[in-house]
Amino acid sequence: MSDDSGQTTLNGQFLVSTPDLKDGVFDSALVLMCEHGESGAMGFIVNKTTEFSVQEIFEQLGLESADSLDPDVPVMTGGPVEPQRGFLLSNHPITEDVVEVLNGLYLASSPEVLPLATNALNQGDAIFILGYSGWSEGQLESEMAANTWINVPWNSDVIFQIPTTDRQRAALAQLGIDPIQLAQGAGHA
Repeated sequence: MSDDSGQTTLNGQFLVSTPDLKDGVFDSALVLMCEHGESGAMGFIVNKTTEFSVQEIFEQLGLESADSLDPDVPVMTGGPVEPQRGFLLSNHPITEDVVEVLNGLYLASSPEVLPLATNALNQGDAIFILGYSGWSEGQLESEMAANTWINVPWNSDVIFQIPTTDRQRAALAQLGIDPIQLAQGAGHA
């Protein structure tokens, strides 16, 4: 995809880390790219959980709806930038206060939306994420040129229908790739 300036954009793509990114938060990561332009890029890791449940976060925030949450709904690690900041991604507009960041994907960052998201979180139609992944101008392009990421068109089913631990494999399967086939130092065309 290209944007209006002719620059290739990774908006609406999954980035799958290659074995070259074996250290840190991006090891075996699946990142959903929500913004990519001349000034940088922003996305969310969608296949890694924290040690917290969404219910615990709601309780810490003093939200009455915490009791209505399934205690097994995990909080996701979105990336290393602003890890204390929460985001809600959903496959439908929970309120008018959400932004459609991709076709059929809605983002909320206001705490006021959280109590309204209880049913969506319990049903798997939303995920709660702490932090995000960000790249400065030219940084992601350099990483792509170094073959540290494989880009795959995003698919909402991968986020909202596939168990967290299988999401990277499901994204790669869209390209006919089994993660076992990825060898350290390998690239893509």
